Amino acid sequence: MSTTVEHYRSAVLTTANQLTLLRIIFVPVFIILLVYGATGWALAVFMSAGTTDVLDGVIARRFGQKTTVGAFLDPIADKLLMTSSVVILSLPQMEFVNPIPRWLMIIMISRDVFIFLFTIVLVMLAGLRSFPPSMYGKATTVLQVFTVFAVLYCNWHGAYVPQLQILFFMTGFMTAFSGVHYLVTKVLVFK
Repeated sequence: MSTTVEHYRSAVLTTANQLTLLRIIFVPVFIILLVYGATGWALAVFMSAGTTDVLDGVIARRFGQKTTVGAFLDPIADKLLMTSSVVILSLPQMEFVNPIPRWLMIIMISRDVFIFLFTIVLVMLAGLRSFPPSMYGKATTVLQVFTVFAVLYCNWHGAYVPQLQILFFMTGFMTAFSGVHYLVTKVLVFK
């Protein structure tokens, strides 16, 4: 009995999964740092979380540590960090020199909510289980991460950067486009 428990424990607590759990632990630390104005430290935590995201993927693939737990936790860790980043960086009461516009925050969160709900419906109706990301989804992720990084970096330096508006529009467009693309392609597959 104990060998079975040990087997499951070692299968769940792989190095890759531990890095994913560390990324989840980073989220409240990141939020606290932003709320208390430690933007430089928040930027360091955000970059550390990004590093653990890359490392857990590489380790999982290279060393055969892909697990169901990891497949479940990894996107949750990513969404927790991105959603908390975007929400806090868009709050007017935080008085950031370079806030994320609320319209962009709404687009980013709405896309994730719509995709999540649509995916649940597809799973319930058709039993579909595989939802590989499209190149537009990957481009959206890169733009969103870069946007949060750029906003954190500019706020850390305390200088208003009007050129961020271009990045906001690019990110907003790609986020909306990839969401529509996802829904349309999944509807076509469903038919």
